[in-house]
Amino acid sequence: MTNVRRYYEGGWYFFTVCTHKRQKVLTRPDILAALRSAVKETMQTHPFEIEAWVVMPDHLHCVLRIMDTNVPVRWSKIKALTSKAVPEFSAKNYSKHYKNKSRQKRQLNSLWQKGYWEHTIRNEKELHMYLLYCCYNPVKHRYVSNATEWPYSTLNRYLRNNRYPPDWAYINESWVDSNLAAYDP
Repeated sequence: MTNVRRYYEGGWYFFTVCTHKRQKVLTRPDILAALRSAVKETMQTHPFEIEAWVVMPDHLHCVLRIMDTNVPVRWSKIKALTSKAVPEFSAKNYSKHYKNKSRQKRQLNSLWQKGYWEHTIRNEKELHMYLLYCCYNPVKHRYVSNATEWPYSTLNRYLRNNRYPPDWAYINESWVDSNLAAYDP
């Protein structure tokens, strides 16, 4: 049986997108700017709502609400625009960094891993868990002790705009240990 992906109009999706060979480059200012620009440009032609977003050095997580069923085109466009904006990672310069003939033949860039991981969020409780996971990720990877210290996340902005519960300002290891049971499905 083939692996069939089903998309739903107005669905929430959790994504994990990694850099090629887990290069720790996503938090570089030039790549962050290119990524931000690619997301904005993609939103204009293929709208979506950002429910949560966190950029780590070698991967990113996000929860998006997408109103149509054409989900994959968004990541294809975001990845292509980001890579094109940072010349050292474009498909043209791939052979300077890597010797993989297959990736060269398919003109894959050297910034992003092929594909991404996605999960269709089925209910409000699951949505809450994935939003929390995005916020907690920098603490989980031990880049910071409190999630609000990580600058590459929607957490602080969404706390200010009251989109996230106020107690999420205290997300750290002990907070997660004592509060996660409240969100357990």
